[in-house]
Amino acid sequence: MTDGLTVDEALRALAALEAAWKDDDEALSALAAGSTGEQPLPALVAAYGEHAMDTLMALAFGLRSSMSDEEIAEISDAVSSNIGARMSALLTQTLKAWGTLAAPDDFGVTKIIAHTVIDAMRAVTEDPSRTEVLPLLATFRSYALNGV
Repeated sequence: MTDGLTVDEALRALAALEAAWKDDDEALSALAAGSTGEQPLPALVAAYGEHAMDTLMALAFGLRSSMSDEEIAEISDAVSSNIGARMSALLTQTLKAWGTLAAPDDFGVTKIIAHTVIDAMRAVTEDPSRTEVLPLLATFRSYALNGV
């Protein structure tokens, strides 16, 4: 993945989002235990939220890998001048700060961050109130496995 998360980190974060959505403390506990060198779960979930929002914003503004540098610059300007995109960046910045300060096994904070990330992901879909969470997370899991 290009923004600093590995595929394994993205999959671990997505598993945490799903566990938080299902209120599955046992799964969160297993994910929080992690391995040596892994990011603490609250920080990882927040970092994944930033990745997901960056991806969704790029899609919303029509970013494609085949674009020229000039086209990318135009989209970058459009994103920078869009209040929704700026608010999204502020939200993810706040979640990342909170995630870094939280204890690795603080499931309450992890769940709040996860639900906020899920709500942000749903907010940029076509019909947020009807967007089912588990299929949405499955789509992002597929993206992670394909290196998006």
